[in-house]
Amino acid sequence: SAGPSGPPAAGPSSPPTVRGPPSSIRGPPKKSLATSFSNQSEMDEGAFDKLAEQNVVRQKELDRRDKATDLKQVKNSKRNNVILVLLFMVVFGVAALWPITSGDVTNNPHESSTEQNIIDRNNPEHPAAWDKDDTKLMESKIWDGNDQFSGSFQRDLALPGIPLDVEGVTTIPVEVRLISYRQDGKDTGFRLGLFTSTCADKPMSGQTWNDLSERYRYSSVTPMLIGMEVVVEFEVPPGQYCLVFEYETPPENPGYRATIDAEVTSHWNQPIFAPLSGLMGLMAIFAGIGAHKAGKAWKAVAQPSKPERQSTEEEVLEQADEERGAMSESGDALEEDIPEVADSSPPVEVETTPVEDTTPTPEISEPPVAEEPVAEQPPAEVQEPVQEQQPAAEPEYTDDELRAFGWTEEQIEWQRQTEAMQRE
Repeated sequence: SAGPSGPPAAGPSSPPTVRGPPSSIRGPPKKSLATSFSNQSEMDEGAFDKLAEQNVVRQKELDRRDKATDLKQVKNSKRNNVILVLLFMVVFGVAALWPITSGDVTNNPHESSTEQNIIDRNNPEHPAAWDKDDTKLMESKIWDGNDQFSGSFQRDLALPGIPLDVEGVTTIPVEVRLISYRQDGKDTGFRLGLFTSTCADKPMSGQTWNDLSERYRYSSVTPMLIGMEVVVEFEVPPGQYCLVFEYETPPENPGYRATIDAEVTSHWNQPIFAPLSGLMGLMAIFAGIGAHKAGKAWKAVAQPSKPERQSTEEEVLEQADEERGAMSESGDALEEDIPEVADSSPPVEVETTPVEDTTPTPEISEPPVAEEPVAEQPPAEVQEPVQEQQPAAEPEYTDDELRAFGWTEEQIEWQRQTEAMQRE
């Protein structure tokens, strides 16, 4: 058979067409920057469960904070109630123990004065008359120095309280301090009583010392020492009384000079405020128990028990896991799906065999056309490439042989470029 007749005499009519990489080949998948809400089509099924779990945890945290706020307000309110009740208990306790005193035995304006000096000083026109301080002091005293009938005194005494006669509960302690200034040398024995009427009504009431019970009167046959204090105590129910003092042996020569001085301390506030103080104390106990329970309930919600302290390495790993979990679920799902597809259907690399020149025939007037490479499909859609039948490789000719066939230098250069591109 006849051999190849050589390359076409005309040679290539134009330089080879330069082509870039195939546009159908895609690069590696890029991680989506879209959020899980903006790209829901690429989210896997587990992403919705994760979002639901996160929402549940977040809602529980919000509910816990709201509940902790409410419990804290309740706790503070109960603590304030305890403080307020304790304050009332202290106030009522102080009021119950606070003494209510009338009279004053610490100062005697008549101590260094004679009867005539006192008479002169009682005269407002006299140069040595009492000054305002002395007058105010004498008006507040319970004694027999206000008039010339010395040796006794009467004083109205009002004792408010609960109108019940329950000894030790509603009865009122009354304490009377007495100091004698009697200097006539007579007996200083005395009697002291509480008449159940006002001093203005006493003469009309017809009550006598013998009509008084033992709880309303006191008698002493022991002489009182001059300037020495004597204390007499009564415990009587609330009411209006007239306190009366008399010497067993009245002075023979009445005058203005004081012979007896008294100071009365009544505790009528004790039966009123002592029960209130005790009631406040009982309420404070129950309020304290309630405040303690409210504090424990708030602490259980606001400060739940924490797990054991983790090491630094565990904390770093846990923080890294949380940061990875906060990334977009759609991108994570796409990254996890790609290796599985690649493993199940690995891409087949298509090799392009360089085309060699064959012996030209008279019918061939154009150089062989380079075969376009097969476009790669995305990994999930890779199909088996269909190999086409390659044309017979043509023998290579030297430049001199091509010149002998009538090729120009430009055509020879184009031919070499075409062969180089086919080899690539």
